[in-house]
Amino acid sequence: MADGHCLCGAIQCRVEGAFGDVRYCHCTRCRRGNGTAFSANAKVPRSAWPVSDPEGLIREYQQKPGIFRAFCSRCGSPIYARLDSDPGHVRVRLGGFDGPLDVHVTAHVWMSSKAPWYALEDDLPCFGAGFDG
Repeated sequence: MADGHCLCGAIQCRVEGAFGDVRYCHCTRCRRGNGTAFSANAKVPRSAWPVSDPEGLIREYQQKPGIFRAFCSRCGSPIYARLDSDPGHVRVRLGGFDGPLDVHVTAHVWMSSKAPWYALEDDLPCFGAGFDG
């Protein structure tokens, strides 16, 4: 189990059980949406991801039809992404979780969009586009 929250602390979340495989996404949208070289995302079952948002601050941005990114409307922290085509899962943003996480990073994806100023410093597999394997 892992607990997390947005920057201002108004939105609390938890992953009950294991995180799915983690991918570092270098696509332009993830870079812009997280303000950094890539995002660290894990796919988790929606049923294992309770979220507390008592002030109703979560807002969703539809980046493309059926693809949504959620963030805190007070502090701007990215919280999760979801796909209409996969309603049983969310893709949580690991940057908002506390303490050490039991995760397995499997790959860098969307390297075709990698920030030119960022140098890879690991031996993870790299894929020009997404990877579902």
